[in-house]
Amino acid sequence: MKPKAAIIIDNLFLKKWQVDSLEEIKEKVDIQLILNCKNTNNKKKIFKHFLYYILNIISLQNFLTKKIKIDEKSYSIINFNSIYIDEWQLLPRKVIEDLKYRNIKIIIKFGMNLLKINDQLSSFSILSFHHGNPSKYRGRPAGFYEILNNEKTAGVIVQELNNKIDSGNILAFGESKVVNFSYKKTAINLYDNSKFLLSRAIDNLLDKKKININTNGINYRLPSNLIVLKFIYLMFLNLNKKLFYGLFFEKKWKVALTINNLLFRGSETISSNNLNQIPISKKYSFYADPFFSCDQKSIRLEALNRINGLGDLLEISMSNLKEQKKLLSGVHYSYPFSFLFDEKEYILAEVASNSSQYILSNEQLNYKIFLKGLENKRIVDATVFKHKENWYLFFGNQNNSSTILNLFISNNPFTKFKPHPKNPIVISPKTARMGGSIILQNDRLIRLGQNNEGEYGESLSILEITNLSTKEYTEKYLGELKIDKFKGPHTLNINKKTNQIIFDYYTDEFSFFAGYRRVIKLINKKIFSKKTL
Repeated sequence: MKPKAAIIIDNLFLKKWQVDSLEEIKEKVDIQLILNCKNTNNKKKIFKHFLYYILNIISLQNFLTKKIKIDEKSYSIINFNSIYIDEWQLLPRKVIEDLKYRNIKIIIKFGMNLLKINDQLSSFSILSFHHGNPSKYRGRPAGFYEILNNEKTAGVIVQELNNKIDSGNILAFGESKVVNFSYKKTAINLYDNSKFLLSRAIDNLLDKKKININTNGINYRLPSNLIVLKFIYLMFLNLNKKLFYGLFFEKKWKVALTINNLLFRGSETISSNNLNQIPISKKYSFYADPFFSCDQKSIRLEALNRINGLGDLLEISMSNLKEQKKLLSGVHYSYPFSFLFDEKEYILAEVASNSSQYILSNEQLNYKIFLKGLENKRIVDATVFKHKENWYLFFGNQNNSSTILNLFISNNPFTKFKPHPKNPIVISPKTARMGGSIILQNDRLIRLGQNNEGEYGESLSILEITNLSTKEYTEKYLGELKIDKFKGPHTLNINKKTNQIIFDYYTDEFSFFAGYRRVIKLINKKIFSKKTL
């Protein structure tokens, strides 16, 4: 039986991200009641915070914070005026009695300001969002001080309220990328990722689990006009740096082999000495996303065409690295993961820019087998792994692959994939996006995730999968994997037959044509995407 829940809102309105959060939990709780507060007082000190309120209108008022009036016919609604004690609000006794009469156990707080948890409320689990990592950032506003302090990520939690601001039991935690030149994009990232956390919090509440995070961070307040001016100046500098890099610098990716000395026990650095670099054909500007074929006799990778800016898939002989042949071209291909099924090899290359995901037989590359259950999704860096009797598919959605990792399950790769009950299994730009095949090492399952907190592709995160089943998924962060003298890797795979690793890495190089090539690449991707729809 689903636990019964009530929602606290103000003046019959919810924000778009809050509506999305409720959609994610509709199969887990029975929402019996809407508690509509009619007198929440949002006092504004206009003169002191004038510039912040302007910034708020420009940046925090976006499509995810748009107010949506609830359908009054769909819910039982109790309208009430809260009781104020200083800046704290209390629920009237009659409202609390009604909650108890209806046997409601969970209250989800989307409205009111500071809610006083008195003795009468102590028997309820009252869940509330906070946009900020409470070990550093309590209070408000969301994402502002993270940009000001040059953080790479901003936290989001769902907590069980107590009477100390942002210090209750944490039931769900996620991270979003901070876009240091755009408060609006930072805010959108925060609110977009928030919608997944309420479902995770409900699961942990019912399982009596909590997340151990320090909650003694600084309790920030709304910034003064002077601080806002400093903030705007910092974003202006960051934006200019971003534009200058985009116009005149580009990542020069390379792929190399070296002996495998990795232990996957903690943070490690690959030595750049004695790298066996894959020679790059003149028709390509870089090589990236390297994988081994299933028989481990060949290398497959993405090769970026100099003319159209699209990725071709190449196959390279392990015995002669100059022996390179083109497998696929015409649209953008990358991340050529492959797997064996019934002793046949199949390629699961990324085609998100132009198609939903399909499998290709290595023997018949022109025949597409679309993944069942995912026909309408554009997915990124799809990686399958057979564990016990099931096949697990790890992937990101095209719109949020750098922060959200999904897991689907099937009996085999050619039957319908169904979502794992713990989806999404990762909410963090530090670890979400897949960086290669799942590695089995001494009975340990190792997952490599791209660390996209800062610049794209700077390093990999090492994670150990501690529980993988049709009902549970857990992993723990072990450390960071880097290469000295370069940036990367962002994809790494192991050849057990030769005891080698293959990986990609890059340098930032100046070019007068960098901006031009970026524009051409975007145009061609859009053209090919429209042709294949």
